[in-house]
Amino acid sequence: MLVTFSIILVLACLIIIATIILKKFPALAILDVENIPGQKEAKFKDQIIKKRIERDFAKWGQVFIKAWHFLNKLSSGPLHSAHNKLKALKDYYRKSKKLTLSQRREHIRNLFRKAEDSLKADNLDEAETSLIEIISLEQKNLPAFMALADVYSKGKKWAEARQTYGYALKLAKASKEEYFTGDITLQEIHFLLAWVNENLADYREALDHIREALEFEPNNPRYLDLALNLAIEQKDKKFALEILERLRVVNPENAKLVELTEIVEGIEDFAKVEDKLEE
Repeated sequence: MLVTFSIILVLACLIIIATIILKKFPALAILDVENIPGQKEAKFKDQIIKKRIERDFAKWGQVFIKAWHFLNKLSSGPLHSAHNKLKALKDYYRKSKKLTLSQRREHIRNLFRKAEDSLKADNLDEAETSLIEIISLEQKNLPAFMALADVYSKGKKWAEARQTYGYALKLAKASKEEYFTGDITLQEIHFLLAWVNENLADYREALDHIREALEFEPNNPRYLDLALNLAIEQKDKKFALEILERLRVVNPENAKLVELTEIVEGIEDFAKVEDKLEE
C-alpha cells in the first residue's frame, strides 16, 4: 500500500512538471534555427529542445526534491536513481551559468580535442556528438561545421555532408576575413561541395561548385582533375577541352593526358545531340 501511494505521488509530480514544460513548447517552436543546414535543423532543434526540457525539469524539480528524497527512503532502485539524476541536472546548469568567457572557450577547445580523438579511434558518432555540442554553444563556429561535414563525408553520409558544407559556405561568405585560415577558404569549400555532389551523382551542381573554385585558383591540380571528371560525366566537351588545356600547362608530364584527350574527343556535343533529337 505504501509503495502504491509512493508511485502515485511520483506520477503526480511528473505530470505537474510535464504540464509546466509543455506550456513552453510554443516558445521552443519558434527557436531561431535559420542558420542550421537543411535536414539537420530538426536534429539541432531537438538537441536544443532536449536541453531546454532538462533545464526546466531541473528548475521546477527543485520543488519536489524533498518529496523525492522522502520517497527514496520508502523505495530503492528507480527512485534513488531518478533523484540522483535530478540533482545532477540542477548542479550542471548551476555550474554552466557561472562559466566565464574564457572557460567557455576552453570547453569548446576540449570538445574539439575530444572530436579529434574520436576520429582517430574511428568513432564517428562520438565525433559528431562533440561537434554538434560545439555548434549548440556557437552557432557560427565555422571550423566546427567544416569538421562536422568532414565526419559525414568519412561516414559516406553524403546528403548530410552536402547540407553541412552548404551551411559552412553561407557562413564563410558572411564571416570576417579572420575566419579564412588554414584550409578553410571559399574555394576549398566549393571544391568539397563539388566532390560531395559528385558522390551524390548530382553532376550539374558539382560542376557549378568546381567552376566557382576555379575562379579563385584556376590552375589548382586537384580542382582541375575533379573538373575534368565532372565535365566528362556531364558530356560538356567544351569545358572538358578547356580543362585539358590547363592540365597540359600545369602538369605536361601527366601520363594520363593522352588517354583523357581521347575520352574528351569522343564526347558528343550537347548541341549535336539536341539537333538529332529535333530531327
